[in-house]
Amino acid sequence: MKKRLQLVVVIIITALITYLFTTFYYFGLPVTGNVTGDIPKNQKFLKILALIKSYYYQPNQVTDQKLLEGAIRGLTLATEDPYTEYYNKKEFQDFLIQSKGTYYGIGVTIEPGEHFIEVITPFEGSPADKAGIKPGDKIIKINGKTMTSKDIDRAVSIMRGQKGTPVTVTILRDGVDNPFDLKIIRDEIKIKTVSYKIVDKNIGYIRISNFDENTPQDFQSALTNLKGEGIKGLIVDLRFNPGGLLDSVVAVSSNFLKNNQLIVYLKDRFGNRQDYKSNFAGDTNLPLVVLTNGYSASASEIFAGCMKDLKRATLIGEKTFGKGIVQEVFDLKDGSALKMTVSQYFTPNGNYIHKKGIQPDIVVKPLNEYKEKINVPLDKDIQLQKAIEVLKEKF
Repeated sequence: MKKRLQLVVVIIITALITYLFTTFYYFGLPVTGNVTGDIPKNQKFLKILALIKSYYYQPNQVTDQKLLEGAIRGLTLATEDPYTEYYNKKEFQDFLIQSKGTYYGIGVTIEPGEHFIEVITPFEGSPADKAGIKPGDKIIKINGKTMTSKDIDRAVSIMRGQKGTPVTVTILRDGVDNPFDLKIIRDEIKIKTVSYKIVDKNIGYIRISNFDENTPQDFQSALTNLKGEGIKGLIVDLRFNPGGLLDSVVAVSSNFLKNNQLIVYLKDRFGNRQDYKSNFAGDTNLPLVVLTNGYSASASEIFAGCMKDLKRATLIGEKTFGKGIVQEVFDLKDGSALKMTVSQYFTPNGNYIHKKGIQPDIVVKPLNEYKEKINVPLDKDIQLQKAIEVLKEKF
């Protein structure tokens, strides 16, 4: 009976994988590329699958779901493209939160400590901030359930939830004898990707940490406020910015270009070209410097490459990361998704920067003790100091 059951399981998985290869893409469109060769009927694959199901010493580790998910991940790994990935339901939710820039929760950044989950910082104005959570607090229970540093994923999952619903967090705080409870009402949390300030009296500084859906609006608001303060030049800091959404960086770039200027163009496997141009008339006169380093990637490089090619800004810092390819996300309609590289992108002058990066106009390396740090004091940030010096020469 047990062997018959195993046989049935193997047949089911085989049928699913065969379906995967031969019928439809996950998102429901007919396959446009044919699956050729022996893949659909590979006997070695089926034999290995049957052997694992029959003899692997820990049967609980080789559930049908794990094997199927592993096979799917294997398909993406075969591309040898680190940016082509399968997302299970949880991974896809995390990706969407990062892209949309909003979620429902209490608004706190945490990390696993030595024994407990530790608070890095509550977001300013968030429910956690209003409830009095402080940097360095240790979260030892959530809704009465004990949490250790190993439970950080579970803690994140529990603290997120529907807007207006309560969650009780038990805090252990240095200098306070006993743990105490904080009842916090979940609300919409907006991930902050844009910060700004004035440096050296009349120079605007805007840092973009990621290009998500909210970034264009936040950037424009920051730029308007800085102009209202009478700035004579602007520094856009893209250091440690890993990229983000294409539409977002196109919108931000438009702030400094004439209407309908080419920002970037894409080419797919068939040679089809798709242009992305500025969609409104921006400020083409404000002196501009862009700061980059080896962690400025993807969408950051689209912005930097456009500004350099069009001679709209001076790039200062270090060579960028070098990611010149574009991914598209295919919703698989069951909560999971496939993120796949579908095209290359080129700067306005036709430069393909993949695995090459963009060389800044002025190379300035950071002080050794600060080269991996995001927040650097102004008197130690020699890249920012150089940006100020260059801007001052322009007005």
